[in-house]
Amino acid sequence: MAIIAILVSLSVGLVRGAQQRAAIARSRGDLAALAQALEAYKQFYGDYPQTGNAGQAPVVVGAVVAQSQAQALLFNALTGVYGPTNFAARRNGPVLVELSKLRSEVTIIDVTFGVPQGSPPAKLAVANAFLDPWGNRYMYYYKSAPRVGSPVNSPWQLPGFILYSAGPDGQHAAPNPNTGLFAGTAQTTGVNADNLYATP
Repeated sequence: MAIIAILVSLSVGLVRGAQQRAAIARSRGDLAALAQALEAYKQFYGDYPQTGNAGQAPVVVGAVVAQSQAQALLFNALTGVYGPTNFAARRNGPVLVELSKLRSEVTIIDVTFGVPQGSPPAKLAVANAFLDPWGNRYMYYYKSAPRVGSPVNSPWQLPGFILYSAGPDGQHAAPNPNTGLFAGTAQTTGVNADNLYATP
């Protein structure tokens, strides 16, 4: 009986390990696809979605993401609803992500999604966010759009965006939303040690 118990526990451990490796590989693939879409977005509009003034939804999904939160703005930007700086005026831009290959918070079943509607016709903004294989929201940070009458210079100190999964534990310590910098070694230690990052 003891030998059987040991074999069962080893099998369970191997299965869990394989599932975790598969989830990590899936997350890396998602992040690569989103990063590629963001680069295409920058080529089309001249910059990445400037969500620095928007609040962040929590990593762990509780309530549905609000349309005004950074993750929903990213979703809508990459599906052609918004340009990089004005998240009030809707556009009819290109869909830059293959939605069927990415998991989202709200399953899109509305056939009118992504189709310009109204008069004048414009795409519909949706309260949605991209999810990692553990069912948590991907986190996206980028600089703020300049405010009217303020200097153009942004405190953002990175050449690109920050996009990541909080990893298997679903926990993270966020970067400074104004500068994009992590405090000390926080990006790679503590709760962020298992985070998976996209490369801009």
